[in-house]
Amino acid sequence: MKAYLVERPASGWCQDYVMVIIAQDERHAERKARVSSDDFKKCQEITITEIDMNEEQCVLTANTGA
Repeated sequence: MKAYLVERPASGWCQDYVMVIIAQDERHAERKARVSSDDFKKCQEITITEIDMNEEQCVLTANTGA
């Protein structure tokens, strides 16, 4: 299993636009993102980046905004 950062363009408030998914490969990561969030379900522009688990890093900083 690998870790993936899955992103979509944010188009409004209170939407899911990024998540970290643990999956077998990129195809499974995209499928899991689409099943897990209605905001990802029909989005055409999804970016998937494999997270290097051998490097110390911050891959996601969440902010509630306003």
